[in-house]
Amino acid sequence: MRLTWKDALATVAAGVNVAVYVAFTQGADLPIVGDVRGATGTILLLGLVGGCMLSAAPEAYERKGPYTVVASTLGGIALLAGVIGLITAAELALAVLFYATITLWLMATARHAITPAKTEALK
Repeated sequence: MRLTWKDALATVAAGVNVAVYVAFTQGADLPIVGDVRGATGTILLLGLVGGCMLSAAPEAYERKGPYTVVASTLGGIALLAGVIGLITAAELALAVLFYATITLWLMATARHAITPAKTEALK
């Protein structure tokens, strides 16, 4: 594989996630991201855009490979933490969402950067 425009866009989304989380943890008085629910919603939305909407079709991944298992588990944890954070306004849920999202981005970007490109079979 190689890095594409989708990886660049996902990196921008990850960078905004970092900015939102840092602003929240530093107590910045900003609209939307200044409270737990706002920061959680923003990171959850950006995670969905940067991770889910920009990813390849599910058929492109092997069904039970270790990468798929780890990424799916982290994605489920991130989604659950996001929902819990929106409902309860728990800072721990926001932290779990943030770190799971950034870990997913890092895993995907590293995988795209180091995995050799697939070659088509000779006919």
